[in-house]
Amino acid sequence: DGVARGLDERGAELVVQPRSAADIMTSRMPQEIGSRIAAIDGVKSVSGELYTSAISGDHHLLVAGRNANSKAWSQVPLKDGRMPAAGESAVVLGDVLALGLDVAVGDTIDLFDEDFKVVGISQYATAINRSLAIMPLQVLQEAALRPGQVSLFLVELQPNLGADRRAEIKTEIAATDKVIVSEAQEVLEQDGNLAVLIAVSDAVSIIALAMGALSLFAALLTSVQERTREIGMLAALGWSDGRIIRLIVTEGVIMGLAGCLLGVVAGIAASAFFDAIPTIGGLISFSPRLDDLALPLLLALPVCALGSAYPALRAVRLLPAEALRSV
Repeated sequence: DGVARGLDERGAELVVQPRSAADIMTSRMPQEIGSRIAAIDGVKSVSGELYTSAISGDHHLLVAGRNANSKAWSQVPLKDGRMPAAGESAVVLGDVLALGLDVAVGDTIDLFDEDFKVVGISQYATAINRSLAIMPLQVLQEAALRPGQVSLFLVELQPNLGADRRAEIKTEIAATDKVIVSEAQEVLEQDGNLAVLIAVSDAVSIIALAMGALSLFAALLTSVQERTREIGMLAALGWSDGRIIRLIVTEGVIMGLAGCLLGVVAGIAASAFFDAIPTIGGLISFSPRLDDLALPLLLALPVCALGSAYPALRAVRLLPAEALRSV
């Protein structure tokens, strides 16, 4: 979502990328395709952008080259300084990136074995744009040895177009070359690395759930062992096996839900400090959504029930007389 909001922040409605690209860093296509897209009826503007990585000292930077005549260029929210002139070896840094590099307007940074003057500091709202270094498209093409190439095109459509016409325009753009046309919200679906990230995230979540279930299992098993006499007294007083099982399972569910709630609160609190960490503050943003927060709480119910099943069954297998004799 952060990438999509970053594109929206630059006025993009449609994003055009080469079909064969795995991600934005490896995405390359001829800049001349933009003129063909601009000729389509209903297209208001087309802006080619080039993205690449660079190293400045010990820092890895994401560098964007933009056309000086584009809407994305003219609407850069400057906190300080100015935009580079056409062909100028100068750069505008996002405020978080500038903080991490410890540079200000007037300083010089080394990129691509060249000196670039910092002429401006931008202040975007989204994390990805706050960590971006921006320079004129032609300058980046020459510095990165990518003459006449762009990574993607940002397309702005004429206002008040119907859904049918928008769909037709997307089809016409796709026919101009071997490209994929996406709405801004769909961009991440075209990233070949996304499936890997999702798989890793799912694996971490499964491991965390398994560890949580084992921890709950150990805690309840210890609790049952420590309360053997108490459970025996309940059985002697006439409590049924089902009632004792419900007692222990309910205790496990309450413990699990309490842990989930504490984890959610701690996670939200920790994420509030991301922006203050220069190394990750510009790359990671966290906007809590209700479904994301509700999911761990819903998963906690069956996991906690399973984790407390064995301790509960072990408790009801105790004979009242044996339980009462234990200390």
